[in-house]
Parts: sequence; C-alpha cells; structure tokens
Amino acid sequence: MIRVLHLRQGSGLYGADRAVIALAEATEAPYEAVVGSIQRPGQPDLLSEEARRRGLAGVRFESARRFDLACARSVGAWARENGVQLLHAHDFKALFVALFAGVPVVATFHGDTGSTLAVRVYELVARLLANFTRGVAAVSRVLEARLRRWVRGAPVAFVPNAVPSWAPVSDAERVAARGRFGVDRFCIAVVGRLSPEKGHRVLFDALRGRRDVVALIAGDGPLREELERTALFDARFLGFVEDTRAVFAAADVVVLPSLTEGLPLVALEAMSLGRCLVASAVGELPELLADGAGVLVPPGDPRALSEAVDRVKNGEGCAAIFGARAAARARLYDVAAMAGAYASLYGRALSPMPSTSR
Repeated sequence: MIRVLHLRQGSGLYGADRAVIALAEATEAPYEAVVGSIQRPGQPDLLSEEARRRGLAGVRFESARRFDLACARSVGAWARENGVQLLHAHDFKALFVALFAGVPVVATFHGDTGSTLAVRVYELVARLLANFTRGVAAVSRVLEARLRRWVRGAPVAFVPNAVPSWAPVSDAERVAARGRFGVDRFCIAVVGRLSPEKGHRVLFDALRGRRDVVALIAGDGPLREELERTALFDARFLGFVEDTRAVFAAADVVVLPSLTEGLPLVALEAMSLGRCLVASAVGELPELLADGAGVLVPPGDPRALSEAVDRVKNGEGCAAIFGARAAARARLYDVAAMAGAYASLYGRALSPMPSTSR
C-alpha cells in the first residue's frame, strides 16, 4: 500500500476539515490515507480524533510557530518511520511544514479568505510555495485560474469537493427538528465559522429589525461576540454543531452569505438534503447553483440578500422545486469521483518524471 499523509492545521471541523475526512474515507487501494492534524500545544485536536472515530489512522503534530522547522522535521521523521510516501497539504501552514519534511508533496487549495493583510500575504506565499510541490488541486474553477497565474512548476487541476449522499429529510424529522430548536416562524439556517469572510455581517444587515424570521446560527469563531451583540432580530447562536443535519432539517432556507469561497461543503450538504439554498455568487457557487438549483445574490449586498430570502419565503420559484433540483445537482459531486481524481494526482506525483503539462 502507498500511504498518503494528509496535513491540515485547524481548530474545528469546518468545511475543509470535513473535506479531508471525506477524501480519506473514500481513498482506495493502492493508496491508504492517514489524517494528520497540526495543532498548537494544549489545543484540542478535533480533526485527527474524528478520523480515528471513523476508523481512519490519525496523528497529531504540535507546532508553536507559524514557520516551524522543528514541526517539519517531526512530520518527516514520522512519515519515514511509518512508510508514508506522499504528503498532502491542505492549508498554508501544512504546505510549509510538508515542503521541509523531505517527502514528496501535493497540495489542495480550499479557497482564499483575504480577511487581513497578514492572511493575504500568507495566501500569496502559499501560491509561490505550490511551485515546489508535485501537483496542486483547486476546489473551484475560479481558484484554479488564479493558481495557474502563479504556479508554473507543478501541474494544477480542478478537483471539486464532494460529500456522501444523505437520506432526504422526512416530514417527521423536520417537525422534530423545529421543535428541538423552538422554531415557530420562517427559519433561516447559516452554518459555518463565524469569521469575516463568511459574510455573517451582511446577513445580519439584511435581517435587521425583522420579526417574521428566526435564524439558526451554527458555528463558532472570532466574530461571535460581535454578532451576538449586534443581532437586531431573532438569532439563535448554537455554537459549533458536530452533526448539522437537524439544523438543515429545521430550516426553510439555508443561506450562505460568504464574501469569498472555494466550493463549500455546507452548500453540498444542504443541497444533498434537498434544502433550498440562497448563496453569494462567489467561487464555484455560480456553477453549483446554475439552472435553478438555488438562488444566487451578489456578495456583500444586504438588500439583494433580503429580497432573495423574501422570494423564497413568499413562494416565488417554490422552495420545493429548488430543493429537488438541489438534491439532483449535489448527487453529481460524488466522493468516489473525487477520490479517483486525487488518485490520478497521486500517481502523477509519484511517477519518476511528474508531468507539468496543463
């Protein structure tokens, strides 16, 4: 077997983390996936713990600094001791560590955030570092085009995220979920990290002063305190929710107000359950929601977002029709196809003369 060690730094199980788990679970022979989590000392390690809970191999690496050569040496030593032949990096920190570990590297870019000047610098450096890998995957076509402008030393491919198929939400499940959350009005669900690029501020401006809707806010992050303080409508903050199925089941519409995205797993998960999705036209979302599979709005536009929610609430276009089309579209994003695309990437990366053709 050819062991592939996935590396990611993260504090929760958000979209990219769940994408790593989904890929690891779908990986087939001759490849064997190991999920590696890079964490600060003393911080919880949800990623590798979740991997082990699902029967996958999981390992934790500790790092106290952004540019940590000691962590890179630790990863390299572990990889050689455990027969790892390829490292698969899933963020900037993981890419830096992997490239100095002395093992061949591929990388997936899950999407830029550009949330601060420092983050924009890290994202630029990551694109430069990608030239020293054996191959790069982008989860959206927009991101793929951006990477091709910067990455000349390694092949770049578009590999969309995927999720396992979920059983449809039954009427009884929907009633139970709404009872669990105390929902008695039109319900909006928002699932994701509470950070600037996810656009919660836009949604909160769109819903300001409304009494005819309730919003279930699933997720945690640096904006939580601010959002709780400024919410001028019925917003229920649920914190990090490990299993979001009940949140989706309770909702009349799922809203994704992001300012930037790659291909968010939240969208695929909601659509696979047949939920109506209103989302910003960023990243891969315009292609995902094309032809009536959802409702697109300009990013950063509270008025357009409010109007789109009202159209769904008032039955224009019919949420049930949106939901049926959404479920059909989500089925096209198959985990086996995703794993097969990565297997091809791995094969090229491990060949004696990896191709750099585009």
